[in-house]
Amino acid sequence: MNTNLFDAAVYFPPPSGKQSIEAFLRIQGKNIPATIHFYEEEQRNEENQAFVRIQLSHHLPLYWKDSFEVIAPKGQGVLGEGVVLAPLAEKSDKKMLKKRTVFLQELLGSPKEMLYVLVRKEGIKGLKEIDIIHFSNFSRETILSLSQELEAEKKVRIISFSPLWLLSQEGLAFLSERLVAFLSSYHDKHPEFIGVPLSSIYARFKTHSRILNLSLKYLLQAGKVKEVDNLLSLSDFSVVISPEEEKILCEMEEMTKRGELQSVSFNDLQQRFRLSTNKLNILLSLLVERKKIVQAKEGFFLHYQWLDEIIKKIHSTGKKELTVSEFKAMTGLSRKYAIPLLELLDQMGVTRRKGASREIL
Repeated sequence: MNTNLFDAAVYFPPPSGKQSIEAFLRIQGKNIPATIHFYEEEQRNEENQAFVRIQLSHHLPLYWKDSFEVIAPKGQGVLGEGVVLAPLAEKSDKKMLKKRTVFLQELLGSPKEMLYVLVRKEGIKGLKEIDIIHFSNFSRETILSLSQELEAEKKVRIISFSPLWLLSQEGLAFLSERLVAFLSSYHDKHPEFIGVPLSSIYARFKTHSRILNLSLKYLLQAGKVKEVDNLLSLSDFSVVISPEEEKILCEMEEMTKRGELQSVSFNDLQQRFRLSTNKLNILLSLLVERKKIVQAKEGFFLHYQWLDEIIKKIHSTGKKELTVSEFKAMTGLSRKYAIPLLELLDQMGVTRRKGASREIL
């Protein structure tokens, strides 16, 4: 990275009573005028190690762990050695100084430790390959090898390989905690809603969709959240409904059991039970959550028990493929409803479209 302002560790004590000194850096075979600012007034250890910010008179291509010598002005000799830690220094006020020096201390470790420190620092944004190269000048092969070691140690997640993109496990946990806190707050404010639409989650959190998807997958697998009909909620949350609404739920379930699904639409249900759009959506989502019904693509509703029987019939045929005509005869559905139901079975992984027929999986 071409830079003239970087953070480093030097191994000589700062002059008494001075926070900054003027000197020369002997680096890359050159003596470059420099201003050295000491982050701390006292040394941290017996090696006379100090963390500094160095301002050069002009830019140089510098990378992590590049070494140099500090030469006193006016021929007063070599003050000591130093090593580049962060090729691009960041402004740090007094409140951030402690955090910055801890970061620099961690950068004194091995290449793998350095990479892990950088990934953690980027938080929920993740760290990309180009930024690692600018920081360290490592080859792609070296970066990939270190990344895979860190992933095997469950310290990072590789979001993509080309280009390489890393997320720390700490970053994933932090984002997941934010998601859980958001859902908890939403439930407190809207106890009548079954959950938050996934579209609202993506709009609310500005994190890249691939990282957000990873967090949602982690929470679902951990059983901390549940997803029903594209609505996300905490796993232990449930909507409290009235006895009258519970009766409506039972009646809607019985309607699907009786095979009325062929003629039942959302509008039919809304008019029959005199429900608002929002309330009907909530009740239908509750039936889906309770695994009583499933909503097909075209908007009609199937009972899970009936759907399970259809799936068993498909598998019991012993065939490898199924035509639309065979499926219509098996279910008693018209083509209008058979096609969207087959598409639903495709989504469920029961069948797979193969030309005009379906492959049974």
